Amino acid sequence: MEIWKRSRSMKVILTSRIACSEARKLADAYLDNELSIETKRRVLEHTQSCEACRDWIRASARLRHRVQSAVRRLEIPAHFRRELWAALGL
Repeated sequence: MEIWKRSRSMKVILTSRIACSEARKLADAYLDNELSIETKRRVLEHTQSCEACRDWIRASARLRHRVQSAVRRLEIPAHFRRELWAALGL
């Protein structure tokens, strides 16, 4: 049984081993560097012996990179940028 504990921005798992389902659930937090050192170590240990989860995390990282690249190439209309900056007080 795994017990979850959430601190401010870190997710912590309080067990010694994790299953594939947990490793995949933690993939986004792992890629965002939001896991505690201990939980990150457990994900890394799991992916060293589980090719499927290692591939899952790599595919998630590639997808993130593609989405981020696409967003950076978007042209933001000048009026929208002005309105956004005004709303943010910039």
